[in-house]
Amino acid sequence: MINFIMIAFCIAAGMLLRRTNLIHSEAHKGINTWILYFALPAVSFKYIPKIVWSSQLLFPVFSAILVWAGSWLFMEVYCRRKNYKQRSRSSLELAAGYSNTSFIGFPLIIAYFGEAQLPIAIICDQTTFILLSTAGIINALKANVQDGETIDVKFMLRKLVSFPPLIGCITALMLSQFVDLSVAEPFF
Repeated sequence: MINFIMIAFCIAAGMLLRRTNLIHSEAHKGINTWILYFALPAVSFKYIPKIVWSSQLLFPVFSAILVWAGSWLFMEVYCRRKNYKQRSRSSLELAAGYSNTSFIGFPLIIAYFGEAQLPIAIICDQTTFILLSTAGIINALKANVQDGETIDVKFMLRKLVSFPPLIGCITALMLSQFVDLSVAEPFF
């Protein structure tokens, strides 16, 4: 219950601070930078080493892929029936098929299921991130690609492998096999 109160409090505080001009209009950029470069990688270092790997963990991975594929298929059929242009189709596919489970999702997972289930949310988050960073970017670019233009695959891959939460996730996966990260847990 405290997580719901915290989410409501943070949203209300942000709205109040913004309305009263007590924070700079670009303050969200600093907060987002801190979250992407420090908070989300730290979550990976705290929870990924505790995951007990089993075939049951394939379900969260495939469920994210199934939701994406189902929404893509539905939007393709729907948009063709309505004769929507590619830009509208891409926008609807992006809105329906991808989720960000970290910013609001992690506190909700903890509130509904407990902190022990957060590693599953991390797996889902990384799966949807990879989908968004590949298929999602291609989808968004298709909406703006002019005749004769191509999608820059090198740029897309560079962005994918340099994303700090993904680097944190992969590093936590690899390091936890060789190093006991529990001594550093107070930092996370």
